[in-house]
Amino acid sequence: MIKNILALDLGRGSLGVAISRSGFLVTPLENIRFPMGDYPRAIELLRQVVRNERVESIVIGYPSYPSGDPCPMSRVVDAFLPLLSQAFPGVAIAKQDERYSTLEASAEMTALGQSSRRQRQSIDSKAACVILERYLRHLHQID
Repeated sequence: MIKNILALDLGRGSLGVAISRSGFLVTPLENIRFPMGDYPRAIELLRQVVRNERVESIVIGYPSYPSGDPCPMSRVVDAFLPLLSQAFPGVAIAKQDERYSTLEASAEMTALGQSSRRQRQSIDSKAACVILERYLRHLHQID
């Protein structure tokens, strides 16, 4: 069983972050904000989280069009992956389909009574939770 798995939802100026310390439960962490397109800065800010949480594995949401074809953000994630690998050489890194993860996260937050205005602050981390839950299901660690 894999534990201490960190999930990332990469944006142009933010990084949604979630963790599963147990391999079962998923917890959102605070979004990481960085200057638009400054991905080395995002890695720099991520270092503390990886160290503090003793992360063993990172799963990053991989965006695509509904058809499954790569979209412009797919190329951004592809360029970010070598930065991750270089920064965290002892950490396993995987990609997970993130299609509709933000919509799913928003629907969950709306069901809990959060307005779309309040969701803006934490939607990226909630989407990272969705990505991580999908990954854990893929590993058969959760149903």
